[in-house]
Amino acid sequence: MKETPQDCWQKNPLLAWREIEGETVIISPDESVLHELNDTGSFVWRHIDGQHTAAQIASLLAAEYDVAPETALQDTEALVADLGQRKLLVRARSTNGGGDER
Repeated sequence: MKETPQDCWQKNPLLAWREIEGETVIISPDESVLHELNDTGSFVWRHIDGQHTAAQIASLLAAEYDVAPETALQDTEALVADLGQRKLLVRARSTNGGGDER
């Protein structure tokens, strides 16, 4: 399934993760794999909450790190796509009434 700019993601609830000195360490229990995110990756990770799109997070990233909005968006979308492929993120359930809510 291809993501759209309106997609919101959330952290996979099956993961164990901690932030240590500004960097995030994530453990995939199914594969017993350790993932490490640098400072900017950790910033993005902190803002992935099921409420914000990649574009919204990129805006925050651009302001925080004083980078061009286009660069922040490309980097954020690439990271979110990579984390999604690794099953560290899952799509957030729609809260606009049109999704499959339970």
